[in-house]
Amino acid sequence: MDEVEPTMMKATCHTPGCPVAEQTFVEPMYPAPAPPVWRAQCGQCGQPVTDLVPADV
Repeated sequence: MDEVEPTMMKATCHTPGCPVAEQTFVEPMYPAPAPPVWRAQCGQCGQPVTDLVPADV
């Protein structure tokens, strides 16, 4: 089995009232099975993060 390299992504939570709302975090992410789909969940409020963009590394 080939190991997949992570992609560095910028994730920003926009949930009102979240302690880290509007803060951007750069994290290594792995795509879900084909086609590549990126999914993230806020570590503070637990809501899905839909603002995911590739980071300029």
